[in-house]
Amino acid sequence: MPGFLRTVLSLLWKLGFIVLMLATLLVLPLLLLCKVFLRLTAYRLLVYRVAQTWGWLTVYTTGSRITLQGRENIPADGNYCFVGNHQSLFDIPAFLACVNRPVGFIAKRELKRFPVLRQWMEQMPSLFLDRQDARQALRLFAKGKQLLESGFPLMIFPEGGRSGKAQMRDWHPGSLRLPLMARAAIVPVAISGTWKIMGLDATVKPARINIRILPPIAPEDPLYKDKAGLFTHIHGTLRAALKDLDTE
Repeated sequence: MPGFLRTVLSLLWKLGFIVLMLATLLVLPLLLLCKVFLRLTAYRLLVYRVAQTWGWLTVYTTGSRITLQGRENIPADGNYCFVGNHQSLFDIPAFLACVNRPVGFIAKRELKRFPVLRQWMEQMPSLFLDRQDARQALRLFAKGKQLLESGFPLMIFPEGGRSGKAQMRDWHPGSLRLPLMARAAIVPVAISGTWKIMGLDATVKPARINIRILPPIAPEDPLYKDKAGLFTHIHGTLRAALKDLDTE
């Protein structure tokens, strides 16, 4: 596709995304009203369905398509935590579009600067981590532990930021602390291809996104008790899965 046409289409997509965000802003008051009348589980499912629609529109309007593998590896019940790599801004909408169940995220504090996004993530609920504030991190872990123990899953990105490429960045030490505190099963998630949607030139391109959910590691597994071994195993498993997905 000619560069000029690609630029025009990218601009149109960005304008459409702004309209989509404004639309979700209009829906938010109605959602908060429903919160008064619905049970917590029903409310979170309603929030997720809106977020799922937002995620689907965000990804599919770029011309991209998502293939999900390993849905059967998501535990049917109990407490569990997703742990995935982080390639781009499109990881969260792509995951929301296909996971088909309420889920929250451990996100960077910087995302709180975006009012509409912040309010929606808080309703999911998601938590915002300030790595420079140890006390805030402790409070966040306490809230996250409570959510996981209640059976509400969270998604963690141990890289602490977007890689912008196919390969993973190094993981932050202690990235698995939250699921270990809650004795939650750890479900590795490999996300491949989202980094291709928007490059450094800020133009939007269609990409093939592959998401693979890997078998969970339960607290009863001997590996779970070896923190260093668990860290190395999950990192290596995701790296191998990404390499495999890149060849498909």
